[in-house]
Parts: sequence; C-alpha cells; structure tokens
Amino acid sequence: MVFDNYFFLLPVYRLGEEKYYSAMEADFEKQCSAVWTDDFRQSNPDLVTGWQSSHRDSYGGAWEFNEIMGYIKLYFMGTQVRGEYWGTIPKRKVRTRKKQFEYKTHKLAAEKEIREETNDGILKAVSEYIADCQRELKGRHIDLREFNALKDCLDWTSIVISKNTIPIKRRIKRRLSSGAPQSGVP
Repeated sequence: MVFDNYFFLLPVYRLGEEKYYSAMEADFEKQCSAVWTDDFRQSNPDLVTGWQSSHRDSYGGAWEFNEIMGYIKLYFMGTQVRGEYWGTIPKRKVRTRKKQFEYKTHKLAAEKEIREETNDGILKAVSEYIADCQRELKGRHIDLREFNALKDCLDWTSIVISKNTIPIKRRIKRRLSSGAPQSGVP
C-alpha cells in the first residue's frame, strides 16, 4: 500500500552530517598530503581552495541533498501511527549522486497505538514510533530537524482527524475535536 495521506516526511541519510563532513575532510587531507608538502600548501592557498572545491564535488557534494538514502512517510491508520518506507534501489549504500527511490514497506516498525487522545498523547505515540524506526535503521541517520522544530506547534488532534487513512469512529472524532480530557482509546 502506498499512502499519499501522510502527515510528515522524514529523510533518512547514510550517515550523519558531522560524520560525512569529517570523512570528506579526512579524505581531502589524505590526498593532499600524498601529493603536496605543507610548505607548498601554505604558499599556494588558492590552489588548495580550488582543489578542495573540486574534491567536494567528486566526493559526493553537499550532505543535505546527496546523502539521502530513504524517506519515512508518517501516517495515521485509525488510532495507530505507522510509517511507510522508501529507500534507494542499490543494496550497497555508497556516496553517489544518482539515486532512484523505490517503495520498500508499508510500515518500517511495528505500529504505535495512540493511548491518549490529546496533543501530548498523540505526539508521544509519534515520537515513540520514530524512535522505533531509528532502531530498525541501525547505523543510519533520521533527520529530525524539521520535526523537532514543528512538533510543539502542531495541533495533533486536528492532524489525526484530517490526515487519517481510514475513517475513525465518530465518537473518537468528537472527543478529539472537542479538546475534552480523555481517558484513552476504547
């Protein structure tokens, strides 16, 4: 199943930004030290800067757009949080600029039940689901910058109602939209 009624898209990277740029810098230094002496590098800073720019392009370019290896599309199915996973086609994930994404699975980790029908309860279920996805994707980096910036500003109950893949029971919908304290999902 491929759902277009998702509420958040999380990029998955081969590795984190700091690790990527550290590895890029280490590779550049290794190549420079094999070819140029320190004296030559100090007396020709423009040449070093130009080669560094060329090296960045050949190494894989900027991390943010070139190291993505998949996406998690978070969606609600009734009172559950799930995440569809799209990943790159080659099994071996290396630095590359040519990627094609394919559908992998309708749920990356086991679904999380929304136990408390409040903004905090829904956010807790979503956060727990994302943590489970991180455990499933060992060694990969899920970019949570946008999620973390927005999570406290969103009206989660409205999102559950409007972005649900299946119609939820009227009783639950009334409770979610009323904002009244709830005891949990029946």
